[in-house]
Amino acid sequence: MLVNYKTIIQDLSGISYYHPQINSFGFGDITQITADVETKLSPVYPKAYVVPSTVNLAQNRLLYNFSVIIMDRVNEKTDNLEDIMSDTLEIAKDFFTVLYQSYAQQYGGFSVDYTPLWGPNVTPFLERFEDIVAGWTLNIQIEQPFDYNQCVLPFTSGATLPTPQEIFYVNYKQLLGDIQNLANNHPQVNSYGYGDLTELTVDLNTKLSPVYPKVYAIPQDTILDQNQLTYNFQIIVADRLNEDYSNQRDLMNDTLEICKDLFTKLYLSEYQSQWNASVEPFLERFDDILAGWTMNITLTQPFDYNRCVLPEQPFAGNKKWYELAELWNEINKKWKKI
Repeated sequence: MLVNYKTIIQDLSGISYYHPQINSFGFGDITQITADVETKLSPVYPKAYVVPSTVNLAQNRLLYNFSVIIMDRVNEKTDNLEDIMSDTLEIAKDFFTVLYQSYAQQYGGFSVDYTPLWGPNVTPFLERFEDIVAGWTLNIQIEQPFDYNQCVLPFTSGATLPTPQEIFYVNYKQLLGDIQNLANNHPQVNSYGYGDLTELTVDLNTKLSPVYPKVYAIPQDTILDQNQLTYNFQIIVADRLNEDYSNQRDLMNDTLEICKDLFTKLYLSEYQSQWNASVEPFLERFDDILAGWTMNITLTQPFDYNRCVLPEQPFAGNKKWYELAELWNEINKKWKKI
């Protein structure tokens, strides 16, 4: 069975549905927790609510992080608080047990495709949110085997990257061009941008809102490592949410798949994207009301710190500071004549 992000959300929904004490389920941003974005109604409690967190692209596996909030409504006298905290913790324990011990189809069959890791912390909260609820947040990490396989990537034939012979001569501008080329040759990506985060939702050339899904690269630190350059980027993959949020689960799944495709393509190239890239979710953000993922990615390029090829002029040694200042003045005079 092909397991993706949407599949896991569906499984978490199924665990909630078949638990006799859980009366409603939701998925999304923490701000949506007390209102069902699909029905627009206040939920029936106790409720299970899944908040997406970071996905790590690790070697031969994916690590999904979720916060599963189990909550119930506190009455006006708060005299049901102890019962709520006890009952919702029991539900959280049940939830993890079902997820872990699901080795047969009649038990869900989840363990066949992925495994929750031991040691999740369960954090209490009291009298929170608009409905005044209390309960526990189960922070789980799910491990799924994953093959970063070039043969299954959806890129068109134009998605070429430098050869081993060419990689030594790549500069930053060409690296950016290669990232843009990957975006342009991915069949699901409709626009690309590079720059500051504030420019994500505006095309600086057309002044129009971009066509989504969009890939947007934000530069981060470059490190001059021994025998290589290490480039860091935030790569945002964003799509527009429908007004009724009906596309939220599909959107989060599809944009994560694009992140995985970009990472795999770069990992299998001479740029060698580094393991454990973190992919962080966002929901209901920016002017266009977008959702998607921000991938924090590190790329490397072999580099020879070779003085012989530098454009530096020969040094005239032992010059004093005022002699150098006078040389700079001569340079300034030449510029003023231009």
